[in-house]
Amino acid sequence: MKKIIILLLLCLQSIWPAFAQNEGFNAGQLEKEVKLNLKNAYAASVRIVNLDSNQQAVGGFFSGVVVDAEGHILTAAHAIGPNKPYLVVFPDGRRFKAKGLGVIHSIDAAMMQIVEKGKWPFAKMGWTSVLAPNVPCISISYPGSLTAKKPTIRFGYVAELKHKTGFMRSTCLMEPGDSGGPLFDLRGRVIGIHSRVSIYLTENMEVPIDNFRKYWTALTTPVVHTAFIPEDKLKMNKNEELLKPVPQMSDLIAGFKQQDSLFQKNVFTVKDSNHVSILSALVNLNGLIPTAALTGKSFFISKSSMVGPDAKVEMVDGSMIKAKVISRDEANDLVLLQIPQEINGGINLNGGTKLNMVSGTYDFDQLGSFLISPKPKVAGELSVLGNFQVSIPKSSTTYLGVGTSYNQSDYKIVVTGLYPLPVEKGNIKEDVKADDIAVKDELKKINDRFLLTTDDLPEELSKYTTNQQVTLQYAKKTGALYTKTFTLKPRYVEEDRSKDLFMDGKSRRRDNFKEVLIHDGKLKPSEFGGPLFEVNGDFYGINIARLSRTSSLTIPASVIVLFVKAVTWI
Repeated sequence: MKKIIILLLLCLQSIWPAFAQNEGFNAGQLEKEVKLNLKNAYAASVRIVNLDSNQQAVGGFFSGVVVDAEGHILTAAHAIGPNKPYLVVFPDGRRFKAKGLGVIHSIDAAMMQIVEKGKWPFAKMGWTSVLAPNVPCISISYPGSLTAKKPTIRFGYVAELKHKTGFMRSTCLMEPGDSGGPLFDLRGRVIGIHSRVSIYLTENMEVPIDNFRKYWTALTTPVVHTAFIPEDKLKMNKNEELLKPVPQMSDLIAGFKQQDSLFQKNVFTVKDSNHVSILSALVNLNGLIPTAALTGKSFFISKSSMVGPDAKVEMVDGSMIKAKVISRDEANDLVLLQIPQEINGGINLNGGTKLNMVSGTYDFDQLGSFLISPKPKVAGELSVLGNFQVSIPKSSTTYLGVGTSYNQSDYKIVVTGLYPLPVEKGNIKEDVKADDIAVKDELKKINDRFLLTTDDLPEELSKYTTNQQVTLQYAKKTGALYTKTFTLKPRYVEEDRSKDLFMDGKSRRRDNFKEVLIHDGKLKPSEFGGPLFEVNGDFYGINIARLSRTSSLTIPASVIVLFVKAVTWI
């Protein structure tokens, strides 16, 4: 009898994840579970691009995941075509050619296979049938708003096994570029493939992994399946590991209430004469600046482009104190403020015991770390570290005034919008010429660089500074080629939320950063300028911008320290 009881207990341990033990919820243990199988899942998540007849990469990128040693890759049907050639890029930089196999548009499921010899990491496939709402999950793919060559991690949970659209719904944020990317359970098994989104951040639609199992044979045949599709018989291993739902997933920040309350003491609201509101971080500059400059003062770091010359800092009691602008770092969008009042505490920027990444070095093991963005008077935002040492190049929309996209059918980079400088807004140009650049024109080159992929234009723009000139070559429908010279100047373009696919909107200044950290915090544009902490207390940096539906940007702590040290104190 005793042996039977021991065996039963061992079986239960294999079914329920460690963080659900002892009848209580351990948020810290959940973080360990998130990181446990990241490396293998990460290594199997690939970035894919179309190849033209000359084997040249063209068009935009999308995502996929390798699921066996034969090189079969699962992806989205709307991203590929049968027998078409593709380039598959692994996170370690290795590149292999692949070809499209079967496509089933009705369920947005598709497959491709690597055609070159080699060995590559792959992830095991899970089972949709063992899932339940509130089971934690992880996205590892390549959002289109980033030019990062390594995938970005996001964390969430299964919200619905079958949404009204017929897809599985998760809260792992996705956007264009993520299409075809994998959704994993905490054991590193693929449980879904990214398909589509709505304007609501909680609506991220996934192709259930059982659909790939059901139509595996059909998907290995390189055709678009439209008629009756024979189904394979599914036989799940009786020992398949189950994961227990975590009801606390919808309010994880409550599991870190103590840390959040402590971090909250370091975040304050800043307002200017135009009633623009942004957050700021209270910083302790002891040891970084002359002692005489500290007496009777407190210092804050915030987002420069949102802080005017007449800024005021809101105190805990609601009173407003006028702030003096000490220094600005336009490259990193930082501003250092000073008020004539001493406030105890603040983030120690002089190598304190809880200051992380001062050296500017990063480790893979930090990916998936739970982070907290504290807010004044309310609960903070919990997120995970998704990527680091990422540069955000200049946007053609905000620096050239030329919005772009690409046509998936022919991989052409086309003009989707033209945006004037703020001083030109509202002026009607009566002298528009037939050869002027226009919407639907095809972009061919910037200076001497051919525009073949969606990475080319922003990468080239980032080589130039504001007020320098670049030349675009573009083609009309007739095929006639023209060129036009543009001066790079910031253009603040109002976002189209239906187009950008999320309600809160992006930050106005959100690009042209040399180095940022990426996390999936669902912050509003007015909630930037404040600090970002790991749950263990390490200071990661200053939240600087909402880049897109999936990504919030943070200026690393190492850059913050250099900014303060560069200030000339008199």
